[in-house]
Amino acid sequence: MDEVRIYDATTHIGYGFPEESLKQALKWDPHLIVAQGTSTDPGPYYLGSGKSYLTDANVKRDLDLIISGAKHFGIPFICSVGGAGADIHLKRILKLVNEIAKENKLKLRVAVISGEIDKEWLKNMLLMGFKAKRLVKLERFPEYLSPEDVDQSLRIVAQMGPEPIMKALDLDVDGVLTGRALDVGLVAAFPLKHGFNAGLVFHMAKILECGALAADPGSGSDGIFGILKKDCFYVKPPNPKRKCTITSVAAHSFYERDNPGMELLPNGYLDITTATYEQFDEKTVRVTGSRFVASEKYTIKLEGVKHVGCRTICIAGVRDPITISKISLILDEVKKAVKDMLSISGITEKDYTLNFRVYGLNGVMGELEPIKETKAHELCIVLDVVAKTQKLANEVCAIARSTLLHYGYKGRKTTAGNLAFPFSPSDFPVGSVYMFNIWHVLHVPDPCEPFKIKVINFPVKGENIEW
Repeated sequence: MDEVRIYDATTHIGYGFPEESLKQALKWDPHLIVAQGTSTDPGPYYLGSGKSYLTDANVKRDLDLIISGAKHFGIPFICSVGGAGADIHLKRILKLVNEIAKENKLKLRVAVISGEIDKEWLKNMLLMGFKAKRLVKLERFPEYLSPEDVDQSLRIVAQMGPEPIMKALDLDVDGVLTGRALDVGLVAAFPLKHGFNAGLVFHMAKILECGALAADPGSGSDGIFGILKKDCFYVKPPNPKRKCTITSVAAHSFYERDNPGMELLPNGYLDITTATYEQFDEKTVRVTGSRFVASEKYTIKLEGVKHVGCRTICIAGVRDPITISKISLILDEVKKAVKDMLSISGITEKDYTLNFRVYGLNGVMGELEPIKETKAHELCIVLDVVAKTQKLANEVCAIARSTLLHYGYKGRKTTAGNLAFPFSPSDFPVGSVYMFNIWHVLHVPDPCEPFKIKVINFPVKGENIEW
């Protein structure tokens, strides 16, 4: 192949995209349609609970357009699906795909790749001496994963690289659906399979992964088109309201990185310090010079969560200037007062955590906020309680809320109450709370081994899809 043409339909399946963008992209004769649909951005709750952070209706709408368009033009589709990307999420999406096949009278042969890691397999890998090292230096993550850490986790997924997808494309399928996956791997699989330069492949994949976010104006609900050649690649949006510029493309090259010139990958890293960006025409940017540097070991990123309790929150507003001027001191004293009151019933800080998120002061960055004094005329305080049970979380939140509401401090004039509540009831039981306890990279000899592949022919008779 002299070139590979890829359309990435949207930033995330379920965010939506204009049907007209898809129609225009299909006129440009793509070799495949790609879209990502897994992420840890919404936090650990969805992996722990098995729920989705997007509605079935929105996900189905996007998949319907992608799958039907690809099938009509005889080109494959490659999508990661299910949000957190465990098997429980993937199975839910397969039911939607079955509905799409039935409603559109489509016969689909789809390779489905699990992104969930078998705990026994992982423990065996650790016992055989393969190391899983943490990615970030936080105390809750052990430096090296142990079998005990694996047992504590409810579910574990891994970001599969392009290799399992490349393997799946050999199975004579209409498309590939994966659980948790490396976003750039979805785009990279097809061109790597056809021998294109890895540096250019991964750089173009980086630009395409979030759809029209790399365009101007950027959008999370639109697509972008890439044309990969032997010595360069081109990117342009099919939507006439958008264009790619040197700034928009280069900026997205630096997107979500601690090092703007390098992106770590399972088998090496992408180096864009030598890349050149050229405005090819009004809507199109040409990129050259990207390099891929291979490593000796192949690693996959593991993501696991454990249950830590239940949460109750309360939202309150503060408008009094005296309260605002002393808010940090007041909150510290309230925490101590709550601790003393609960201790009478034998409840200690081992049984709960109480945090105050003060928007207008440090609600976003917390202790990392460099500006220590606020000039705000009003504050929003979120009382955040996590306890062993929902009942205890409710109790602690109620005590903390009432204590803060009527807390008497020096110079206080608002004796009727320190807080204004926008809602009644003021306290909201949130439910189960999960936290990441696995955030590690594991060396694997075979990049396909952890990820099982199954081919499913849609539509499937009945409601049960074996998986």
